Amino acid sequence: MKRRFKLMISGLIIISVGIFLMPISALAEVPNGAAGTIESEQKMTLADGEMLDPAGNSPEISINSVHSGDYWYDDIAGGIKIVAYSGSGGNVDIPATIDGKSVLEIGTDAFYGKASLTGVNLPNSIRSLGMRSFYNCPNLNSVFLGNSLMTIGNGSFWGAQALTSIIVPSSVTNIGYAAFANCNALTKITILNSALVFDGQVFGTIPHLTIYGYAGSTADSYAYANTRPFISLPASYVDVYYSTHVQNVGWQSSKKNGEISGTVGQGLRLEGIKILVDNSETDVVIQYQTHIQNVGWQAMVSNGTLSGTTGLGLRLEGIKIELDGVEWAKYDVYYRVHAQNRGWMGWAKNGESAGTEGMGLRLEGIQIMVVPKDSAAPGSTAFPFMSSLN
Repeated sequence: MKRRFKLMISGLIIISVGIFLMPISALAEVPNGAAGTIESEQKMTLADGEMLDPAGNSPEISINSVHSGDYWYDDIAGGIKIVAYSGSGGNVDIPATIDGKSVLEIGTDAFYGKASLTGVNLPNSIRSLGMRSFYNCPNLNSVFLGNSLMTIGNGSFWGAQALTSIIVPSSVTNIGYAAFANCNALTKITILNSALVFDGQVFGTIPHLTIYGYAGSTADSYAYANTRPFISLPASYVDVYYSTHVQNVGWQSSKKNGEISGTVGQGLRLEGIKILVDNSETDVVIQYQTHIQNVGWQAMVSNGTLSGTTGLGLRLEGIKIELDGVEWAKYDVYYRVHAQNRGWMGWAKNGESAGTEGMGLRLEGIQIMVVPKDSAAPGSTAFPFMSSLN
């Protein structure tokens, strides 16, 4: 009897051990690919606010990080990565260099939750936006991505509730998961790279978004697969170049496609401007006129001719820019100015006035872009011009 009881106990112990070990051995036999598929499926079904693992939400400041002005940065190969922003917000022009080092990246959570941030201009030095770099900035309404950015990380602009339109330059090769999710006011996005890679549900459940891109592009395919409205752009893209004459500086080097010409925060007036377009692929001419201190509106000029003055110490106060030529109707020209005491004003379009009139305020900086007709504006179009004469 005792022998039988011992055998029964031993059997129960063996069975218990086997049951305990079964999940471990079974898990060990699952192929890596299958496990990855399950993770991917789980990730794709999460709500917008849960998928990015925003644990802590604090910038990546370390003991090696350096504080300079409004920024904290880390040294990386070839330059620096901004890891945190400590400024007051508003329209922020991120510098191309800090402490003489090239700004190459915006790090994870660098601008996280900055409710005071209303606009951002990226310099051409920046190549990458890290995960959640501008996450949950609800009042961000104007974003210029520069002309050299390559990667927009996961959740980069998640929750930018005031953003209504954005242009993704041809340099961008990848947009990360949920990069523009919960940007519910976003109605237009223009994508200029025909081979752009979309990483999952880039736009989440944005209700009224239209995607503008080239026919047959990955943007076209993405829109079709996700039942998003898609509008084809004309095949030719127009580059615009411009140079400004700045107080105490003279003529600056030429800028291109939305880059800042002039200065910001230095109190220096613009005195003259020259603008031209590369019309080698399309028949488009650019025309412009400026409002000058003590003079008023000058006559319209075109294609690289000086508008304004040099050597007279007179400030530019306003500007109008428009397109002409056989194919002008295929494109829109957008422009905005940085005005004394006003900062960056809204984007004007196709001959509208930008800046001020009758208020004695100097223009200090300008951005200009030519984009395919009716595609996304580069940013907010509210209040591009103010006049005391109306």
